[in-house]
This record gives sequence, C-alpha cells and structure tokens, in this order.
Amino acid sequence: MSRALKFRDGFDWRRVAWSRPDSPTPSICSYCFGPLPDVPLMLFREDNSALSLCDACVEEWITSEVA
Repeated sequence: MSRALKFRDGFDWRRVAWSRPDSPTPSICSYCFGPLPDVPLMLFREDNSALSLCDACVEEWITSEVA
C-alpha cells in the first residue's frame, strides 16, 4: 500500500514561487513566504526547480491518500 500527496481544493498554484533550476533551494515557504522548519516538504519539477512548504501550509493544503 502506498500513499500519494494531494493538494486540497482552493490551493492556488499561481501563488507558488518556484526556485530557478540553477538556484539553491528556497529558504522561505514558496506559498506564504513564511519561515521554513528544519525539514520542509520540498517538491521538484523535472527541470530541478523546487518549491518548499512550511508546516502550516502543509497542514492547510496537503492531504495524503492511499494509492
């Protein structure tokens, strides 16, 4: 049994600030621009651009489902 992450309804992808593929990973939340925890949730695109989410945004916008 595996789990898949899913974004809740209302998540606005237009607000996400992706890092550039050749830049360091983000040091602030890519959605609310708040501080990140020591181990943030990070997602990467195939081109190596990344987003990092703080714990509050993960709690508000991410859910997991059994796949």
